[in-house]
Amino acid sequence: MKQVDFYLISNHVNQAKFKLAGRLANKLQRLDKRALIVTESSADTAALDSILWSFSDTSFVAHDKLEEAKPLSAVHIGGQNDVTPTVLERQYDVLINVGTTIPLFSHHFARIAEIVDADDDAKQAARARYKRYQSEGFELKTHTIEL
Repeated sequence: MKQVDFYLISNHVNQAKFKLAGRLANKLQRLDKRALIVTESSADTAALDSILWSFSDTSFVAHDKLEEAKPLSAVHIGGQNDVTPTVLERQYDVLINVGTTIPLFSHHFARIAEIVDADDDAKQAARARYKRYQSEGFELKTHTIEL
């Protein structure tokens, strides 16, 4: 069964959704899993790119932007419009969504991580996504995260 995990950020932290996406991508990378992180805009992609390269004082999350993606990279990032059929052929293990809408290609993934900021607008958008995933028969789980 397909599963969606909603990660609800409980506190207000600058760029929280990108930091949490970095944590998830780092964990997946350590588990030899491939992840596609989808952003809302090119500005969000740039912000996430910067955070992944400076993930911690002692490490970074190796990744590529979709337009520069190398097949061997385990983590790719980009906007929804950057995802092509060729990108989806790479067989990612997890889709990490930091956007406010469900990507049109979400049905290609068995596991989806939805990251939800602490503000009310993000929560409202997440409720709509939750209902849609629920209506499509996904198994849903929620996790409250404090950064």
